[in-house]
Amino acid sequence: MKCLTGFILLLLMQDVFAAHCRVDGGPWVDMKTSPLDVQVDLRLDKDAGKVTMSGYSVRCMHGFPGWYPDSLKQYFSTTSGGLILGPAVMDYGAGMDILGSYYPWPVSAGRYLALHDRLTPIVDLPVKVYYVIPSAPDKYIKIKPGTFLAVVLLDVTYNFNSPDYPAYRMRINLIARNGVDSSPSTCVINNNLPINIDFGSVNPAAMGTSIFDTPFKKNFRLRYDCVGPSVNSLIAVKWQTIPSAFHPYAITTSKQNVGVQLFRTDSSALVGPGGEIRDTITNSTGSTDIAFALVKKTGTFPDAGPFTASGTLTLMLP
Repeated sequence: MKCLTGFILLLLMQDVFAAHCRVDGGPWVDMKTSPLDVQVDLRLDKDAGKVTMSGYSVRCMHGFPGWYPDSLKQYFSTTSGGLILGPAVMDYGAGMDILGSYYPWPVSAGRYLALHDRLTPIVDLPVKVYYVIPSAPDKYIKIKPGTFLAVVLLDVTYNFNSPDYPAYRMRINLIARNGVDSSPSTCVINNNLPINIDFGSVNPAAMGTSIFDTPFKKNFRLRYDCVGPSVNSLIAVKWQTIPSAFHPYAITTSKQNVGVQLFRTDSSALVGPGGEIRDTITNSTGSTDIAFALVKKTGTFPDAGPFTASGTLTLMLP
């Protein structure tokens, strides 16, 4: 009898371990085989001259077996040429924020961002890129929401040799969640149109000497609008004009003993020549209610007839 002898060849496939990372508590991604997409918040810091990133977290785990020695470590570090700027931002100066220190690109290879050991299976990975706001005239940073900002490449290495843990390079894609614009906003009062205050027919005998006893008042609303990057700011509106000779808070008119006083209707606070109206602009708009009052010098009886006065309101932002 013939026997058929068979051989079974067992091929033992070796598992190769890699770091797994996730964004904001989302699904874990195998960093050896896939990139990690990160949505970031951009912050325009004009004082520091930078656009920085915040509002996200990247956490990574190593997967070391429990029986591995505590001394074994996994490192995440910068690599030469490891910052690739997106097409829309490639002309801006850039660098990396590594644990609170700013390093202009190119950042030298081998700067550690984080390390693992068996006792710390999950660590935060601080992946932050910044852009430099240009200082040259008419040069600005403008980034729209959804812009592909950069690819960050990091080296993953170990302090031991094992075929289960080969060194490799991981990729993180940074994408803008919001937009920023460093160009100056243009803010105007009442669409930059002249403000005409007409008191109409005035009886000189009825004219008072203050905003409280004169019947001749005209209310007006100052409206503020800004074009460009969104403005949320305190403002000051400066009242620039010639003061009257008979009252420090009145402005001069073409009639010697007649003046005009500007005041806020919400508080009756006088705003004299050279004074300021303080308020706020929110989401690029705002307004202030004011009034103009016609007053006379105490003890005088102004002549009848037309008169004129003028002044300029200048909007100022800090």
